[in-house]
Amino acid sequence: MQHVGSRSEPSIIRLLVVVVIVLVIAFYLILAIGTGDFLWWNPKFSETPNAILVHCNGHTTDIDPGSFHFSALARLVNENLSGRKRWDPLSLSEATYEDYRTDPKMIALEVFYPEPVRIHSNYKFFSNVDNLIIPLEGRHANTNAVFGLNQGRPAAGSLHVESTAVISTYLSNQEICSVAITQK
Repeated sequence: MQHVGSRSEPSIIRLLVVVVIVLVIAFYLILAIGTGDFLWWNPKFSETPNAILVHCNGHTTDIDPGSFHFSALARLVNENLSGRKRWDPLSLSEATYEDYRTDPKMIALEVFYPEPVRIHSNYKFFSNVDNLIIPLEGRHANTNAVFGLNQGRPAAGSLHVESTAVISTYLSNQEICSVAITQK
């Protein structure tokens, strides 16, 4: 029985528990500070865009925000950006961005957000973007890249998702834009 003011015996188990807790907290804080995102571990993306454009072989289609297609494409983009993704230093150039909008051999989905959004990942370089460009056919489409812009300026690098085929399939099946579906 212990009395007020008396000391307990040292315990190796208590010491190990405290050390493990301190290491876990330190690891989390180092990554959170390094990425600038305290939710870096959360792979879910669930933002609501305010505009979606489909750049299809040199022609642009504005998807009406109240339409079924708008909701479906927003959901597909959110699902696509949830889960595993990797950062790459490949950035979007002005020329490539212009090509996505005007080239008759390129197809891209462009998604706009009213405020900058954060795509949670353990990479600091791709954050606070208000516009996403997802190439579906043409340059960089085979890498499943997602480029970001913030106030019209490219974000550093790009994120690469597992596949953009579901978006391509949807656009083709709904006859919004005929995309060659060759991705995994």
